[in-house]
Amino acid sequence: MKITKTVYCVFLIIMCLNMLACNDKKENITFNDGYPNLKGKHIVVYVASRDEVGSAILELFKEKTGCTYEYLKMSTQESLSRIESERKDPKADIFLGGTCDVHVLMKKENLSEKYISENYDSIPEKYKDREGYWIGFEVSPLSIAINSDRWEKEFANKGIAMPKTYEDLLNPIYKGEIVIADPNTSGTAYTMLASIIQSMGEDKAKEFLKKMKDNVGEFTTNGYTPAQKVATGEYLIGINFLSDQLLIKDSGFNIVTNVPKDSGWNIDAISKIKNGPNGDIGKYFIDFCTTKEVEETLNNISFAMLTRQDTRDIGGIKLNQLDIYNDYNFVKASNDREWLINMWNNLN
Repeated sequence: MKITKTVYCVFLIIMCLNMLACNDKKENITFNDGYPNLKGKHIVVYVASRDEVGSAILELFKEKTGCTYEYLKMSTQESLSRIESERKDPKADIFLGGTCDVHVLMKKENLSEKYISENYDSIPEKYKDREGYWIGFEVSPLSIAINSDRWEKEFANKGIAMPKTYEDLLNPIYKGEIVIADPNTSGTAYTMLASIIQSMGEDKAKEFLKKMKDNVGEFTTNGYTPAQKVATGEYLIGINFLSDQLLIKDSGFNIVTNVPKDSGWNIDAISKIKNGPNGDIGKYFIDFCTTKEVEETLNNISFAMLTRQDTRDIGGIKLNQLDIYNDYNFVKASNDREWLINMWNNLN
C-alpha cells in the first residue's frame, strides 16, 4: 500500500512538472528563413500602442510568417477592462503595448500566461517580468510639449522661460492652456499620476496635482491626443510620452519637448492572454516582436527607446541620459491603481 501511494505521488509530481514545462513549449512548426511557417494560422491582438505601431508589427508578422491577424485598438484601461470581462472566454491572444503597470496587474489577476521568449536573454532584467509573464519591447519617459509658434507669438514677451519642470506648469498664466489625458482611461496619464505620487510623496503630490488640475483645459481619453492638440495649436502645453512628441516633431510640427526632472517613464510590454483562442501562436508573436529586426523597424515608427541592447538608438537618446525618476516602481503603481484613481477623481 505504501509503495502504491509513493508511486502515485511520484506520478502526480511528474505530471505537474510536465504541465509547468508546457507553458514554455510551442507546437511543432516548420521554419523558413528563420521565421515560423504559420500559414493557415490566425492571431487576435488587443493593441494599446499607437495604431501605426500595432498595424506595422502585425503586417510584418503576416509578411514573414503567413499568419493572418485581426486587432482592436483601445486605450490601456479599455483593453484591461475588456480582458477582465472576457476572463472566462478570452477573445484575444495578445495584449500589445499599454503601460507596464497594467501588465503587472494582469499577472496578479491571473489574466496572462507565463512564457519565456526565445529572446528573453536579450532584454535587460528591468524591462521584463522575472517569471516571464510580460516582456518589454520599448520604453519612453513622460515629457512636456510646447507649441513653439504660439509661445513665440503669445508668451515669449512675458518674461518667463518655457516650462521645463512640472512645477512650472502651476503658473496661473497657463490656466486653460494645458491638455493632458484622463487617468481613468489612459495609461499615459496614470503613469504621470503614479510617478508624481511616488517621487513627491503623497501629501506634496496631492497639493501639486490639485493645483495642476485647475490649470488643465482638457482631459483626453487617449494618451497620444495631447501631443496632437499641442501640435495644431489648440493648446499651448501638453504632457504625454516623449515618443509621441518626437513622432509629432518628425511630422513637421514645430513643438519643443522637455523631459522634466524626476519624470515618470513606461515600458511598452507584451503579455500573452491566458487561454487565448489561438493557442501557441501568441508565443511565436512574442518571439517575433522581440527580435532585433522588428525592434529596429519600430524605431522608425514609434520613436521610443528600444529594450534590446544590440539595437541602434533613436537620435542617440538613451533613457539613462535623462533625469528621470529611476526609482519608479511599476508593481507599486499597479497595486495603488484603485486608490490613486479615486484620489484623483476627488481632488477639488
